[in-house]
Amino acid sequence: MRETVKEFKDEWIETNGKTDELEVVIADSKIDSSYIYEGSFVNIPIELEDKSVIDYAKIINSTVPERIGAYSLTI
Repeated sequence: MRETVKEFKDEWIETNGKTDELEVVIADSKIDSSYIYEGSFVNIPIELEDKSVIDYAKIINSTVPERIGAYSLTI
């Protein structure tokens, strides 16, 4: 089972390959604001990779069309 950001990243890249598309948004549960990262799985900052994912979902609907279909990870 995927527990860390790196495990989500590795699975995505293994399944879908490396791209520069908007594939993931990451939020910090301790910060009450917008996402701390938005982008491809490939470019996730190294300092986020060992963080535990406490919640995840796939974005079905959004006011930002580029986010539709991306993963939302909360650390």
